[in-house]
Amino acid sequence: MMASAPMVPRKASFPPASLLHSKRLRLAGWGACGVLFALAVARAGSASLPARPRHLSESERAAEGRLGAAEEPRWRKDAMHRFPGDRWSQDDDFHASERNWALGVSRRRDVPPEDVFRAIDEDLRAHPVEPPRKASASPSKPRPFYD
Repeated sequence: MMASAPMVPRKASFPPASLLHSKRLRLAGWGACGVLFALAVARAGSASLPARPRHLSESERAAEGRLGAAEEPRWRKDAMHRFPGDRWSQDDDFHASERNWALGVSRRRDVPPEDVFRAIDEDLRAHPVEPPRKASASPSKPRPFYD
């Protein structure tokens, strides 16, 4: 007869398998989820709404539109210096300058940016478009490579 190797006691698994499959544990998990869901719904329901934003009046929009129009020649000139001969990039740079200006006005006056862009749009429609202003886009000409 062969001598048998000494038996090494097995470590008990934690948590016991019977506990993992217990109905009580599953119910406790679902209960915890339910309580957390109820807390989230209560918190969301009791939150205060943000204040309605102030909007530019018609006269304020007209004034901001004229201020934006006065800045356009400088933005166009800067764009022409940055991208000589590339009209599409000039337009892109111009619109980046216009956007930065509009966001700055929006922050200073505590109004939505849409109001400032609306002021620019209304000014373009109210006054004839003469150079250096333009109300059209340059055709897109993708570059063969990008740096």
